[in-house]
Amino acid sequence: MSLDDASVSTELFLMRAVKKILAERDTKKSANAKLKAACESALEGLEKDIQKGGRPSDSKKITASTPLPPPGASTMKVVTDKYYLPFKLACESKSPKLVRTSLDSLEKLMAYGHITGATYTEMDGLPDAQRLVDSLVETVCNCFNNEQTDEGVQLQIIKALLTAVTSTACVVHERTLLRAVRTCYNIYLTSKSVVNQTTAKATLTQMIHVIFQRMESVAEETKNEGEGLLTEDNGVVETDGDLDNIESVGVGEGENE
Repeated sequence: MSLDDASVSTELFLMRAVKKILAERDTKKSANAKLKAACESALEGLEKDIQKGGRPSDSKKITASTPLPPPGASTMKVVTDKYYLPFKLACESKSPKLVRTSLDSLEKLMAYGHITGATYTEMDGLPDAQRLVDSLVETVCNCFNNEQTDEGVQLQIIKALLTAVTSTACVVHERTLLRAVRTCYNIYLTSKSVVNQTTAKATLTQMIHVIFQRMESVAEETKNEGEGLLTEDNGVVETDGDLDNIESVGVGEGENE
């Protein structure tokens, strides 16, 4: 796949996902007027972005089965947070089909690194911009209400949270990480689907493994950095067993002359 094809593939992926949400019958209901408007606005913006890049909004080489390329393969990175609102509103809708479509798209965007820990977004009701991945994980977790939540939605939630926690591009921390683990645990406890319970249990095991693996890695790096400081010439203190005669090695060699 060429660089131009990669860029078109990314944009067409977003366009296909948004169009799929817009085409749903539930999107046309008056209760989802904001979702419909957000989808139309996103499609208009994507069309403009593609035209700015000098490429047509359709490509015979790009099909529905074309994989979403990593950001490094694209000559024009799509501003993901600009088109996040339709997916957020779809997740907040009462339609399981809309929620599943949105969760699947968000999971793929994280898996391919198009949503990173360095991406910030401004949302209504929040005084400051927050990391997009934090807002995304919160949105995903809110899709699970109780054991009555659609089983397909539960499965998509598990997949999206596993990707968010294990991804190296959008690492989650603190409350966001705790919320992700707690949601998977709640699905494991309350889901009526044996498949979802088994998947949630395996996901929790994998999450915990990755978390401790990262903790050990950070601890090892910190230890190595500390040892490196102690072995520097101007940082080693020799006592020779006599605390009254401390010599600092490598500091002012001419001072004792």
